[in-house]
Amino acid sequence: MLKHGKYVYVDLGNGKYIKVRVLKARDENSPERYILTSSINKKKPKDAITIKLDNLPVEVKDKLTKFFL
Repeated sequence: MLKHGKYVYVDLGNGKYIKVRVLKARDENSPERYILTSSINKKKPKDAITIKLDNLPVEVKDKLTKFFL
């Protein structure tokens, strides 16, 4: 895991990943739980946790598609 689970990679579905900071003290479905970074990667570390774009809250998903897709 990266930095004790502080970061996860979101699969954008087109072979690209974005690194996202996860705040553990927030509710699972809260948009404030996820802080977007500005880096899009084609590769991710092999031990990184990957989540699908569809599993994120709607507000975070809209922000991702607006800025990065």
